[in-house]
Amino acid sequence: MTKNEVGEVRPGQLITTFGPGAIMDAVKDSLVILDISYWRNNLADIEDERLGAFLGKEKFKKIPTRGFRDLPAIPFPNYHICSNTSCRRLFDLSKNFDIEVYLKYGPICLECSSDKDRAFKAYPSRFVVSCDSGNHLDDFPWHWWVHKKSGNLECNSKLKLSSSGNNSGLSSISVTCETCGEWNHMGGAMQRESFTEYPHKCEGNHPHLLNKKEGCNGEIVPLQRGASNVYFPALRSAISIPIENKNSKRIEDLKLEIFLEIGDDLENLIGEFEEKDKAFDFYYRLHKKKLIGIESGQDLASSWDEYKRNKNTHINVPNYNKIKEMEYEVLTDINKAIKDDNIFKGEEVTVPNDLSKYFSRIIKAHRLKEILVLLGFSRNDSPEPETKNPTNIVRLGDNQTNWLPAVEIIGEGIFIEFNKETISQWLEENVILQVQSKKYNELYNDYIFKKGWTEQTKKDAIYVMLHTFSHLLMKQFSLQCGYSSSAIKERIYYSENMAGILIYTGSTDQEGSLGGLVEMGEVDNLRKAIIEALDEARFCSNDPSCSTQIPSEDNYINGVSCFACTMLPETSCEVANMLLDRSLVVKTMDSKYSPYFKGLY
Repeated sequence: MTKNEVGEVRPGQLITTFGPGAIMDAVKDSLVILDISYWRNNLADIEDERLGAFLGKEKFKKIPTRGFRDLPAIPFPNYHICSNTSCRRLFDLSKNFDIEVYLKYGPICLECSSDKDRAFKAYPSRFVVSCDSGNHLDDFPWHWWVHKKSGNLECNSKLKLSSSGNNSGLSSISVTCETCGEWNHMGGAMQRESFTEYPHKCEGNHPHLLNKKEGCNGEIVPLQRGASNVYFPALRSAISIPIENKNSKRIEDLKLEIFLEIGDDLENLIGEFEEKDKAFDFYYRLHKKKLIGIESGQDLASSWDEYKRNKNTHINVPNYNKIKEMEYEVLTDINKAIKDDNIFKGEEVTVPNDLSKYFSRIIKAHRLKEILVLLGFSRNDSPEPETKNPTNIVRLGDNQTNWLPAVEIIGEGIFIEFNKETISQWLEENVILQVQSKKYNELYNDYIFKKGWTEQTKKDAIYVMLHTFSHLLMKQFSLQCGYSSSAIKERIYYSENMAGILIYTGSTDQEGSLGGLVEMGEVDNLRKAIIEALDEARFCSNDPSCSTQIPSEDNYINGVSCFACTMLPETSCEVANMLLDRSLVVKTMDSKYSPYFKGLY
């Protein structure tokens, strides 16, 4: 029997890079992983009450790494090119598709040879199209492109793709119709203006839904298969810290995990009986052994009713910032966390006198767990952050799906709470800074308004200062603690009641930690790292150009900031390298106000 496997992907990649709807390059072909509604029902559960309550989901499920690890996928794009230089046939693989041949040989061209063992391999086309409204994805309209000059759109014959090699641009690639002789080069194939005359518009195709077409008529957006704007994951995360609450005993007594497992089956069974009590009695007799702590059908009925009343209601999470407030509450008082070293283990460090003006608390997180959940995806532009229901994304599953795919990231980190009195004093003493603070918030509000997003948290000068300091410290840590800058992540805690940062290991494929980051939380190590980070930030290799920048939308709402001094890999940053300004942290060449850390470096 042919092994039904066409590629491999790590669990972390499946959440962040190659989730359902993304194009993934495998060994023999490029693939699209199907929607979670097509996945096997063999995935282990991940529980996080706060994130579940916020997203309205009963549970999250791990990407399978043991047992049945298969996830369904289909080849995409459908159009492939023969690798035989004397053939170069451009053909639709989905027509006359033979799964057995595909699994054994991969995509091959049968125009060159009828002998499958000697047939030339075919590779997927690099050109695809999306649209400007529905995040759809479809094959490039090859037949229209080759005949667009003549208007002979009824010709639907064999095509050939070749390259002249005259230059390295797309204009050296041409597609030819072998019947009518029409041809067209690919120069301009990546420009939207080239498709204004395309008669069909977008057909609403979703490859991850088995090429289901829902109708769209949006304007065509040409893309290259490997481009980063083909797929943007919509992610939500939470630091999993077990917290004591008055409902925890009740939820445990009800055996929440049992009802999460049997809930769907029990609901279906109840619908088949005229009397609910008989349904519970029948189910209890049938599954008595696994209903631990339940003594009878009547007991099952009362426990089920109690579970239904309290499911996802014992915790109220109206917005994403509420999750951060819960985390902040525990990080600033680690005694509130339930003692579970497998999930969270924290240690408070005494803040030295020379740092107490700026910081009020330092916590070394020897072990912490982040839950990273995939809601869906967007194309062409990044999805709306933080909100429960981001606009203009393709959501995974359907209205009946009560789970989402997720990964658990085990790592370590350092939490630093800023001195709120010093922050207030800093703002009061800098009148110009107060004006700058309003400007940052107005620019951010204008930015999200143009995108059609909803405001979640205030983004003023204090947030920018916290965010910039976090980046500077992360860059310094990456030089000393053994982690690359892309493996370290940040979490900014800011509101009327919060002012702090969490810097932690963020590799989705890492189990455990190396210990290097939490070691930087020792007073002597942290003091040295902070002072060196601030000293480095005073000057930038792009000065004076960098130091004279002012916050603007053209500069992604950044002030004195660039890739040479403050920016990090976007996977490490909360807001995609926006809202950064080192003049708020240290004195620069063109500073107009006192920085927060005046007197420390």
